[in-house]
Amino acid sequence: MGFWFTIGLLAVTVAASYFLRPEPKSPAPPPEPELDQLTVPQVSASDPIPKVYGTKWITSANVVWYGDLRTEPIKKEAEGGKK
Repeated sequence: MGFWFTIGLLAVTVAASYFLRPEPKSPAPPPEPELDQLTVPQVSASDPIPKVYGTKWITSANVVWYGDLRTEPIKKEAEGGKK
């Protein structure tokens, strides 16, 4: 009798904890940075070229080109889109 009582008590407590648990809130996505807020490496001919031995994080790398950071709005509609 004690075995079935323990199993029943276990089932009741598991069901109660499942139905009484709080609903988790989904986290908000991080905000997108604006172009002026990005920290882009700068080019300078006077900066020395660092020599790295092993694994190291370089915070001021001398970069020659770092992508096209301008944005242009799309002005034409896709085929099959709303008119």
